[in-house]
Amino acid sequence: MEENTKVEVTDKDVYKHYFSSILIYGIVFFALAICPVLNEQIEYDFCNYIVVLGAYYIGYVALALPIFLFFRPKSVLESRSVAILDFIKRQFKFGLTVEERIKNIEPKENEKQALVILFVKAFFGYYCVNLLCNKYILSMGYNIDFLKEFFNQAVQYGTANGTSFGIAQYIDDTFDMWRQLIVMVITFVLGFSYLTELDLFKNKIKTVDTTPLGIISCLSCYYPFIILTDKLIPRFQEQSIPVDNFTLRIILNVLVVLAHLGMMLAVLRLGTKAGNLTNRGIVTSFPYNIVRHPEYSMNMIYIILTTIPVMLLGEISIFGKIIFTFGIGLWLYLYYLRAVTEERNLLQDSEYREYANKVTKRFIPKVF
Repeated sequence: MEENTKVEVTDKDVYKHYFSSILIYGIVFFALAICPVLNEQIEYDFCNYIVVLGAYYIGYVALALPIFLFFRPKSVLESRSVAILDFIKRQFKFGLTVEERIKNIEPKENEKQALVILFVKAFFGYYCVNLLCNKYILSMGYNIDFLKEFFNQAVQYGTANGTSFGIAQYIDDTFDMWRQLIVMVITFVLGFSYLTELDLFKNKIKTVDTTPLGIISCLSCYYPFIILTDKLIPRFQEQSIPVDNFTLRIILNVLVVLAHLGMMLAVLRLGTKAGNLTNRGIVTSFPYNIVRHPEYSMNMIYIILTTIPVMLLGEISIFGKIIFTFGIGLWLYLYYLRAVTEERNLLQDSEYREYANKVTKRFIPKVF
């Protein structure tokens, strides 16, 4: 429909969108840069979210205008940045009655969509960049060397004690490192998706979930909000599973890595369309032709794998096990809630409704 419209994008439209965008993005970047809660997470002076997002903003300022003037995308006619500024300007109108001022506080639907999309991009874009800078990028070389060194040791174990033992020992020593490398790939894909929105990448945002329940259930799984979630809902947070039985521990480690591989596959299939709360288009290839929420399924499996053994085999009192069981149930319900609220937004799209009629299960094929 957009390609067939005869409305021309004028220079005025482009300049209005561009300058509105650099103002809005500049304010958001400044807020992220000075936020003390976020600054506490910075570990490296030369590789941190302020440096990366600052370079990203400068690149946008330098390149966006000539690109908009050359390609003249129709999206500037429905500029979200302009919609946000219109909402802000409306709050400072003079001569309004109390009723009119109260009415102006409520954003229009396009303004609400624009505000939440901006928040999603800013918050999750920051989150991914910060995680990559602090935990993964600078340590990637060390992690790979670590895996190589332990592989050499595993070969020695295998030569001395048999191949099976060597493989098992390698898994026991390195499973968490493999898990971290998988999470790094997932985070990179998500970060790229949050910080881009182009027809070239086929990831233009159609709609976003603006409901309080959908937003809260999603944010509660991410820092800094997860600090409060952890206070309210107990969970196991250690990097290794404290199971003394070597064989059982190896089985659990393998299953944990497989669960993370499942998450990675789900995110890679979405590619540039990946992300929370937004509808960027439908993906129907494996594993999305089996269940509608494979990533959430794998997250639930991961929670079960890292909590049930601890509860059953750990030295925990009966009361502690009751609390632990309650916490596991709440975490599983939280991911279920995220899927349900996410679908409430997606089901507004006729393409997704058709997809949901074909793929009827959310989490487990032919079961749930």
